[in-house]
Amino acid sequence: MSAFSALWLTIVLSACAQVFLKRGVTQNSASAASFSYVSLLKSPWVWAWMASFVLATGLWLIAMSRIEVSYAFPLLSISYPIVAVLSIFVLRERVPASRWMAIAVITFGVALIYRSA
Repeated sequence: MSAFSALWLTIVLSACAQVFLKRGVTQNSASAASFSYVSLLKSPWVWAWMASFVLATGLWLIAMSRIEVSYAFPLLSISYPIVAVLSIFVLRERVPASRWMAIAVITFGVALIYRSA
């Protein structure tokens, strides 16, 4: 696997992991009285988060071994728009226009970094 493939898979898996975790924790904490760490371990969403996170970490190690950190680390910010889109479809969240504008500014910065390679 190429370092750049590992980097992009890391970004996508990291974004998915955040949405999986939010979904799992939200289902677990429907009421504060019923919150339980044991029930978190029973959530398939939390397991999906863990698996995604472990796989993303392994891929990140591959990317870091071959790509400059000053290039790769800022590219992780491209996960922000991915998380925003996933949160709309998976979590049914509303993302206001002001947040989209901020995400656009970040994405523009990432595009500048991406072109610098």
